Amino acid sequence: MAISSTASAGVGGWDYTDLLNGMAQNEQLRLTPYTNLQTSCKNKVSAWGSISSLMTALQGSVKKLNGEAFNTMKVSTNTAFTATATDSASADTHAVTVEELATAHKLKTDAFDSADKQLGSATEDGTRTVTITQGDGKALKVELKDDETSLNQIASAINKKNTDQGGSVTASVQRDGSGQYQLMISSKKTGTDGEMSVSVDGGDDKLSGILNTSKGGKGSNEAGSDADKMTLVSAAQDAKLSVDGIEYTRSSNNISDIITGVTLNLNAKSKDSEPEQLTLTVDTSAIKTTLQDFVKQYNALLSETSADSKYVAPSKDDGTSSSTGKDTAKSGALMGDSTLRGLVNNLRSAANNSYGSSSLSDMGITIDSQSGQMTLNESKLDKAIADDPDAISKVFQGSGDSAGLANTLGTIVTKYLGDSDTKTDGIIKSATDDLNTQLKNVADQVTKTQALIDSKVELLRSQYANADALFNQMTNMSNTLTSMFAKA
Repeated sequence: MAISSTASAGVGGWDYTDLLNGMAQNEQLRLTPYTNLQTSCKNKVSAWGSISSLMTALQGSVKKLNGEAFNTMKVSTNTAFTATATDSASADTHAVTVEELATAHKLKTDAFDSADKQLGSATEDGTRTVTITQGDGKALKVELKDDETSLNQIASAINKKNTDQGGSVTASVQRDGSGQYQLMISSKKTGTDGEMSVSVDGGDDKLSGILNTSKGGKGSNEAGSDADKMTLVSAAQDAKLSVDGIEYTRSSNNISDIITGVTLNLNAKSKDSEPEQLTLTVDTSAIKTTLQDFVKQYNALLSETSADSKYVAPSKDDGTSSSTGKDTAKSGALMGDSTLRGLVNNLRSAANNSYGSSSLSDMGITIDSQSGQMTLNESKLDKAIADDPDAISKVFQGSGDSAGLANTLGTIVTKYLGDSDTKTDGIIKSATDDLNTQLKNVADQVTKTQALIDSKVELLRSQYANADALFNQMTNMSNTLTSMFAKA
């Protein structure tokens, strides 16, 4: 707390401002232990944040090593279909024949000279309802007033209602070859689940005579389709295919429930109805890529923990600068922290263990005994992958009742980071919560101590000011008496 230099001339001409400022600065030193503790806690919270971020990155790599890396499949290129595979797919060969593609139902009205002419007849209550029902039983009901029955208005009303209800139809107005207008109604669903029937209720016979359709549309093979008022543009047809000699029917061309872990996207009918071979083989390049990332993430984490735990002896000038004036290295924010030491010991112990009859060294990964850093020999890894990828898989995924490295590291990471699925907090969360509590308590103590300092300095300032006023009074009185005696 600085004292204004204009506060007083001082007692008997002596300026006490500098004295009070010096005392105030000295009192501020009482805050130093608290501010040092604040800085320490903030640095620790920041360090744990960096470690948590790197552990999350390592966790992502570990999860891949526990499944995806060893189950990534290369998929053959085919003509009648394309295929994608997840990590639950198995290396295998399948004979696939596409007999029919799934298609979406589409209907059109007769042609009219105008798209804006009212086509309906007046009803008793001035409204009618157009209902579009699909093969899966879902219905879209569109209410139209007497002056809302033009092709453009019907299409707009259908689309708006479909958007509002999240339906599966769409409507548009198109011109035919002679320049006349037709209403097109299309299903967004392929297959018979999307087949549409259209009905008009409410007493509008004219609009019923344009839209009513329940047998697939004129021109379809349905019995009684002549009674339909709209014409078939494309039929609702299910996809038909055979896989390994077994026949399947599906409403979509996107099929994921036949071969485990494989999605088939049908593109065309198979040429001459001959099967194509779908071949799934293990993509060994994924193993190498994931292992490279694993080593990178593991080393980054160990580097961070090493920096946060290191000890640097203070220099003669308390470690703030060297004799050349440059900043010197400082100890890590978590130096001596038992939680960090436990984490590092767990990680290094897991990495140095053998899993079954193999270890990381067998695949070209060596570990420095001092730093714990991993080094990857890619040539040795390539040979290990080519010779026996299953052996590498067992190191990370385990075998039988024996846990692998991926599972072991995953358990360690979960222990320290927590588990969002089970809503369990990790050790790091507990540590940072304690640090944040300390920060709050220290902040409260800083506020209280600062208030005491300010109060003490103000008291001293007041005492000096009172002494100055008293001295001035006494001086004035002395001068008065001296003057009086001089005149007597």
